[in-house]
Amino acid sequence: MTFSEIRDLRIVDVIVETPKPAEGGQPVVVWPKAGMAYASTQMPASTRPVSLGRDPAGAGNGPTPEESAWDEKFMALSRSAAAQTQMHSTLAQVTRDSFRKRFTEQPSGKHAAKLKVVVKSLMAPGGQATFTADVIVLDGVTGRPLTQYPNLLGIRTASTAVVPATPVGILVGLAALAVADQIRGDPAYEAIDSASSAFSGWLLRE
Repeated sequence: MTFSEIRDLRIVDVIVETPKPAEGGQPVVVWPKAGMAYASTQMPASTRPVSLGRDPAGAGNGPTPEESAWDEKFMALSRSAAAQTQMHSTLAQVTRDSFRKRFTEQPSGKHAAKLKVVVKSLMAPGGQATFTADVIVLDGVTGRPLTQYPNLLGIRTASTAVVPATPVGILVGLAALAVADQIRGDPAYEAIDSASSAFSGWLLRE
C-alpha cells in the first residue's frame, strides 16, 4: 500500500485469533500467571488454611499438611482446561485492547479497515515474555487483505524481580479482581504492547 492509501484508512475493529490449546505437543501459549489468576477467582488466597499463631504468608515456616494440600489443589486448578480456556480468552482481550489503542486517532481516513491479529505464540514464564503474531489489514467491507506484517515480534526482557515460590506468596494482596485486571502489568502485557507499537510504527511509517 502507498502512504496515501494508508492515510485514507480508518481502523474500525480488531479481530484476534489465538492458537488452540496444544494436545500432546509443545504448548505455544505459556502464561502461568494467567492460570494462577484464574485459580485465584475460584480459590481466593483468603481460603488457604493458616495455623493459629503462624505468619499468614508462611514466612520462615514450612507449610502444614493442610496448606500443602491447598497449594496442590490450587496449582492443579491453575493448569486445568478451564484455566487454559480463560488464559486464551484473556490473551485475546489483552491483544485486542493493545492494538485498538494504537489506532484511536490515526489513520483517520474514510476507508474502513479491520486488523486481524493471528497470535502464533506467547511465552511468559516469569520475568520475561515473547509474543509473536501475523497481522493482516483487511478491507472493512469486503474482507480482502490489503497488506500484512508476518511474524510480528514483541519482547519484554528478563526481570531481576524475585518470583514468590508458593501460590499464597504470589496472591497475597490481590483483591477479587477480574483475571485481566489481576495480571495487568505482567511481562506479557509489555511484550504485546511492544508488538502493537512496532506494528503501528510500521503501518503509519513513523
